[in-house]
Amino acid sequence: MSFHNPKMPWSELEQVLSGRPGDGGGRSGRGRSRDGRSRDERHLHVVDPLAVDADGGDSPAWSRKRQHYEPPELPRPDDPVPYAELHAHSNFSFLDGASHPEELAEEAARLGLTALAVTDHDGFYGVVRFAEAARALHLPTVFGAELSLGLPGPQNGEPDPHGSHLLVLAHGHEGYARLATVISRAQLRGGEKGRPVYGELEEVADELRDHVLVLTGCRKGHVPGALLTEGVDAAARELDRLTQLFGAETVAVELTDHGHPVDADRNDALAELAAAAGLPTVATNNVHYATPGRRRLATTLAAVRARRSLDEIDGWLPAAATAHLRSGAEMAARFAAYPGAVARAAEFGAELAFDLQLVAPKLPAYPVPPGHTEMSWLRRLTMDGARERYGPPEAHPEAYAQLEHELRMIEDLGFPGYFLVVYDIVAFCREQDIYCQGRGSAANSAVCYALRITNVDAVRHRLLFERFLAPERDGPPDIDVDIESDRREEVIQHVYARYGREHTAQVANVISYRPRSAVRDVAKAFGFSPGQQDAWSKQIDRWGSVAAVDVADIPEQVIEYANELQTFPRHLGIHSGGMVICDRPVIEVCPVEWGRMPGRSVLQWDKDDCAAVSLVKFDLLGLGMLSALHYGYDMIGMSLDLGDMTLEDPEVYDMLCRADSVGVFQVESRAQMATLPRLKPRAFYDLVVEVALIRPGPIQGGSVHPYIRRKNGQEPVTFPHPLMRNALEKTLGVPLFQEQLMQLAIDLAGFDAAGADQLRRAMGAKRSAERMAQIADRLYAGMAERGITGELADDVYRKLTAFASYGFPESHAMSFAYLVYASSWLKRYHPGPFLAALLNAQPMGFYSPQTLVDDARRHGVEVRRPDINASGAKAVLESTPETRWGSQPGEPPHTWGLGGPAVRLGLGSVRTLGDDVAERIEAERAAHGPYRDMPDLARRVGLTAAQLEALATADAFACFGLTRRQALWAAGAAAQDRPGRLPGTVTGATPPTLPGMEAVDRLVADVWATGLSPESHPARFIRDRLDALGAVPIARLGRVEPGQRIRVGGIVTHRQRPATAGGVTFLNLEDETGMLNVTCSHGLWQRYRRVARTSGALVVRGRLQRHEGVTSLTAARLDAIDPPVTPASRDFR
Repeated sequence: MSFHNPKMPWSELEQVLSGRPGDGGGRSGRGRSRDGRSRDERHLHVVDPLAVDADGGDSPAWSRKRQHYEPPELPRPDDPVPYAELHAHSNFSFLDGASHPEELAEEAARLGLTALAVTDHDGFYGVVRFAEAARALHLPTVFGAELSLGLPGPQNGEPDPHGSHLLVLAHGHEGYARLATVISRAQLRGGEKGRPVYGELEEVADELRDHVLVLTGCRKGHVPGALLTEGVDAAARELDRLTQLFGAETVAVELTDHGHPVDADRNDALAELAAAAGLPTVATNNVHYATPGRRRLATTLAAVRARRSLDEIDGWLPAAATAHLRSGAEMAARFAAYPGAVARAAEFGAELAFDLQLVAPKLPAYPVPPGHTEMSWLRRLTMDGARERYGPPEAHPEAYAQLEHELRMIEDLGFPGYFLVVYDIVAFCREQDIYCQGRGSAANSAVCYALRITNVDAVRHRLLFERFLAPERDGPPDIDVDIESDRREEVIQHVYARYGREHTAQVANVISYRPRSAVRDVAKAFGFSPGQQDAWSKQIDRWGSVAAVDVADIPEQVIEYANELQTFPRHLGIHSGGMVICDRPVIEVCPVEWGRMPGRSVLQWDKDDCAAVSLVKFDLLGLGMLSALHYGYDMIGMSLDLGDMTLEDPEVYDMLCRADSVGVFQVESRAQMATLPRLKPRAFYDLVVEVALIRPGPIQGGSVHPYIRRKNGQEPVTFPHPLMRNALEKTLGVPLFQEQLMQLAIDLAGFDAAGADQLRRAMGAKRSAERMAQIADRLYAGMAERGITGELADDVYRKLTAFASYGFPESHAMSFAYLVYASSWLKRYHPGPFLAALLNAQPMGFYSPQTLVDDARRHGVEVRRPDINASGAKAVLESTPETRWGSQPGEPPHTWGLGGPAVRLGLGSVRTLGDDVAERIEAERAAHGPYRDMPDLARRVGLTAAQLEALATADAFACFGLTRRQALWAAGAAAQDRPGRLPGTVTGATPPTLPGMEAVDRLVADVWATGLSPESHPARFIRDRLDALGAVPIARLGRVEPGQRIRVGGIVTHRQRPATAGGVTFLNLEDETGMLNVTCSHGLWQRYRRVARTSGALVVRGRLQRHEGVTSLTAARLDAIDPPVTPASRDFR
């Protein structure tokens, strides 16, 4: 699911949607001080380039698509000396190269090079970006790699990495495929990330001979390395070995001149060896950055890679900025003593260059029963599912007609195999009782509904199939499958097992530098202490969505290099869910390597690279709420079928209208809770609207969406033209969904559904002026045929173009709305199981476990501490025969959990234990009975003293009649008991009588041991000080008149700065009675920045705001206050 938001701010979009004229701008003076200088002129800033185009939601989890490369205007030499650079590292030689692949291509084009090779270490990480840029610049491309042979292990932390290098350049598509295969098998054979094992040089040669050009390489190459360490004879032997293995016609002797004193002597010796062996010489510059100006950044990166300061690594660094791209004329002058070396580089470049228009693998053939094709089997499965979903054809002819329409298009486009693969994954989930559901535009499909891939009835909700799949689509459809996060690994391993490691892999996520990581790494390179690195980086808002992060005391040089480092790839991660499945080895297209997670093999390309070469990707996304729902429904003895839920319970909607939604999927965030009382959802479709509405931040700054105004009768429901009623009636005349844009094109201009989808795409983020002009002519012509002309036609066009990129897919919102309702129902009627389920599915959601526990306690749920003989590894429910299971309609919220099951916290939540130890404790107890005392536990499970002390601090030994202090006394002695020791011989495990703990001490112990307190809140212990300051408890704010200046104190649970909030920061303040949203202007945040950014608890003075049942505080002053404990806040998430 990706959002492409244009530069238009929400305020302007709201004016367009509401039909009001703009104010003519007036934004130019923002951010200026009294002296007229902008903030950017007063301080240096750490710039976050990714923040500029953020989508403005409450979360950083938006996905971006890499924009299509646009070549700059470059001056080019008139008559360049022919030369191709055949040895160049981009910044995808992680922490080695210091230029983006695109920068290398641009500089090569500017210099007039005849070709350029990118030869990153052990991979093809950046080749798609390089090929895309070079194609736009009309620069021929050569693809190769520098293979690292004989590595003892991963080389990060080594100032001079071990191993020898082999530089190979692919000869055509076949050479590329073979080289990719060699790299993949070496990476997988290594068994760990960062350690490819190629085996002997003979093995590499067996695969690559006659399909690559081998250069003798840099000082770590076999020949130069032997020359440096063992002399000319040894170098000659190594050169003979290369020619015997790879063939004399595919080996060339590489000459490089970086101005080092030994370069001339080395090149002379290499040239003599080449002449003696009858081999050609070729000039390269072993490039590590595009221009000399990047040399200092390159040395900084070298220090980061070596985990040393620049002072410590100085002896290993090159002396000058010489490893940059050079023109043919400059290279000819430098290598005048070696005739033909530069010309041969150009010749090799011409011979080896090819366009990376790879023939992407297809999907593997899906196994179907005898007598069936993939299409006939898909039709059979669809019709079987349709009978379950819709009944017989005569009962629902409209649905079956839609199914036939969709099946015909799937057949015409050749995609039956894609649907069958997704069906197979979803069927596996159902067989294994793993909750899952398809979402995104796939929910527009009746076929997906019939196959139970999705739970949205596209026919009943009149969703447009062409939003999902249209004849003009240039690739297979996009079906995202949400899978309960705790069991997603089972599904991923099923796909690996079914299709094989060489035919399937996960898509990579290129982890790039952002402000925090850039400042930390650069500060380390400049020799600042770890504490100082940490202090500076922590001052930077991790997901700050203003482009300039103002931190005044970071040194100038750290800021300068941190800014240069922005967006550089740091290492390769794993995409949240993308998997590629192929009919032939994917390792022939893109190398595969191990991820950090066990059992995960990962492509070296990200999702945009895969899309660029048409690799078919399936998104298997982990969703914590599906895990929570599974846990919760299991606890109450029910099973959940999202597609068969009844969705009309008024008690659920009453709860949501009060914004009582902590823990509820999608509607628990600050912005959603501010919207629910305004939207007043009373039906399922209101939840669909709620999911779509809160992005990209229309609620900030008092701006209310016109839909809410109309829903509440504050403005009339109108339609600019009667023909717009069909598309807009269900959203009160205001366009909210992308499907409505398409329907408007159909109704107003006579487009067919496929043409309407073309319109949606043309109006999206990647707008082409030419396409827009064509589509506008067609749109205006169609509207004119229906009598829509002049200002009305202009207004329609304006609304459509403004809305196109902000619109949300209705099908996606509908899929999520089912989860909103299911989680809301569980919270309303079973708050105890709901809490236990949320705790067991952590980490997930907007709130910390402490906030979830506090909210459950406010609803009458009893929460109990961990107990060594009662707790499971995860949270469990405790009940008696008198326990009531489920609250009743009409009950006030604080009674929902009274008399219901209590929640016992799990042992896995105790510090130092972790899930493995907690499961071992539970399994041993189930197998051999309860534990008798602490030594018995230590002997049977083998716990350390630190683990026993953590359990003691959590009060987990109360079942033995021990207080926390007594258990802590006995922990060290009890830890000495082991299976081989005679029971009862441990001394010192019987504690004396010790004083009890005060309530505040118990709070501190609970939070230290488990991260939360099940019985109290930190704000309770500063209430006396808050009362003395005149601070009002949050629960009493309803009695305070809006507009009054008041003080409120509490724990800070969140800090957020949405991208469309104009620099406004929102704090969530929580005390023992409730939660409050606090709005901090940009100026106030800068004034109190250190207090606001670092204090765990605050006293806020400000003006109380109340609008349509939503209470908030606009801050005027922030003061720190120290509670006994300060749980970590969730900042800028």
